[in-house]
Amino acid sequence: MREAQGYRPIYATAADTTITFVKSQPLRKPGKIYSYGKYLMVNEQGKGIHVFDNENTTSPKAVGFLKINGNVDMAIRNNILYVDHLGSLVSLDISDLNNIRTLTIIKTWTEALPPERNHYFECVNPKKGKVIGWESATLKNPKCYY
Repeated sequence: MREAQGYRPIYATAADTTITFVKSQPLRKPGKIYSYGKYLMVNEQGKGIHVFDNENTTSPKAVGFLKINGNVDMAIRNNILYVDHLGSLVSLDISDLNNIRTLTIIKTWTEALPPERNHYFECVNPKKGKVIGWESATLKNPKCYY
């Protein structure tokens, strides 16, 4: 039995694939920043979007957190927030932050690959669900390499 250091996929649960607006959370790994109307939106890389009321630009107030697993990018136009979410492009009606509605989902995800090249990884099993991340692991008889 051959062992190799590589990556093991982390599969999404039902909770991981649901987009929800929850109470505000601390910034940990901020990404892109977007200003829209009185709001300031700050991406939390891979986790979602922090929403701040920015009417008083010297003291923004946290409004909540839009939990969108796998999210790194966003754009807004006419109260429609466009986000990437686990390999799909999703449009959300944000005209009422307390009642955010999903408008469309365009699936663009085809195949998940580990974060680094030249490594073995546990082959993805589509029956286990969508891959939302990778963890370093010691693999037994790995069959996939990237």
